[in-house]
Amino acid sequence: DSYEAVMEAVDRIEARRDTLPFGIDGAVIKLDRMDRRQALGATPKYPRWSVAYKYPPEQKETRIIDITAQVGRTGRITPLAWLEPVKLAGTIVRKATLHNQSYIDQLDCRIGDTVLVQKGGDIIPAVVRVILEKRPPGTQAYRLPDHCPACGSRTEFTGGGVDLYCTGVDCPAQLVRHLTYFASKEAMDIAGLGDKTAAALTEKGYVRSIADLYSLREKRSQLIED
Repeated sequence: DSYEAVMEAVDRIEARRDTLPFGIDGAVIKLDRMDRRQALGATPKYPRWSVAYKYPPEQKETRIIDITAQVGRTGRITPLAWLEPVKLAGTIVRKATLHNQSYIDQLDCRIGDTVLVQKGGDIIPAVVRVILEKRPPGTQAYRLPDHCPACGSRTEFTGGGVDLYCTGVDCPAQLVRHLTYFASKEAMDIAGLGDKTAAALTEKGYVRSIADLYSLREKRSQLIED
């Protein structure tokens, strides 16, 4: 019967969030009198007598075991933090994105650091803060590599020095991701051609370009043996 009472109820639910047998990301506040619901009505998309209150993303403390650089489909190199496993928003998280070099520098993120992680939109894990008072001695600032970890070509920053890209035109990591995207439902929808299959085809030398997919039938007996 008051704003304060509503928020007290919302806070009580949030306090129980970790003990519930299912995951939640908020609470829904509704009018319980049917005549008032009818008076307020609804838009084509949602009722005017109901509103969702979203809780802040759950944050957990863990430690960075390692930082690696992975090459994306476009050649963009993204830093990835490997974490001591921690349960977050209902799942076990072992890795989190560090976005780019600027983000690492801003956080002063290092291997061995104790950090806070959260899931953006309760989906994608990310490191949000370094707990500096728990930093072990001897840690070093992390820099993304000058050479591509997949093909050895030089890397260079673009977009005002924010994003790092591989300059190699025949980078195998890019090819794997090109193949995976080409086979995805958004593109050609090729069943059975995922990350592992694409990686195996390139490692064995069967595919050096997307066009090679269409000549695999000629190597059918070899593929079956491999």
